[in-house]
Amino acid sequence: MGINTQTSQSIVYFEREGRENLTQVLRVVKRAFRKRVELRSLKIVVFTAIGEGPALSYNLLQEYTPQIIAVTFPSDFYIVREGKKICPNIPDKIQALFDGLGIKVIRSRLPFEEIDGVPGYNEQMKLIKDSLSVFGGGFVPCIQAVLQACDHDAIRVGEKVISITGDSAAIITASTTKTFLSKESGLVVNEILCKARNLTIARGSQPKTPEPAASLFDLKAEVKATKRKELSQPGPKILEAKE
Repeated sequence: MGINTQTSQSIVYFEREGRENLTQVLRVVKRAFRKRVELRSLKIVVFTAIGEGPALSYNLLQEYTPQIIAVTFPSDFYIVREGKKICPNIPDKIQALFDGLGIKVIRSRLPFEEIDGVPGYNEQMKLIKDSLSVFGGGFVPCIQAVLQACDHDAIRVGEKVISITGDSAAIITASTTKTFLSKESGLVVNEILCKARNLTIARGSQPKTPEPAASLFDLKAEVKATKRKELSQPGPKILEAKE
């Protein structure tokens, strides 16, 4: 029989989803680099809309000289908010900065996005995204970014990378979109470094303030009071059978 070795690593949880956690995400990655030498050689895949994530990754992690890969939306992508089309894109100045720093930018259709006129395919992609979102809305682009980077030969199939979004970070074994569910060369989430505890965006749930736990002394006092009450009450009457 083989020896079952195990290791223990901590996971950082954020109370809410969203980009406001990005700096904390990168600090979690930096702490992992500081404690675990084997992680420092891993490429960092950052999903980004406007270039903020890769830029902050370079600033906070540059002492470890990581190779950073940025994955973003295609140029024709847009979202509708309050009846207006919003097209997230990386500004030219930031793109020029990335070019100078050697940060590769992959800009194309994401693996799980819909295709017009193919409802059956779109339903399957929605099922995949909905399934992944049980880990948080930020986990879906975390997976898609790795697939996209592998599809564009920025990383190899089977290569471990650190994938980062605004509220999630994970160590992932890469795969292409075509094979990511296969047993032989499929994608693997090896470790979750951090994620949102409450799905405030994906599910719209609000974090609840936990009720304060009773102190051990309060519990002992409650037990003693209960015993005193039981002793003070008359016991059950015993009825004798009459002949």
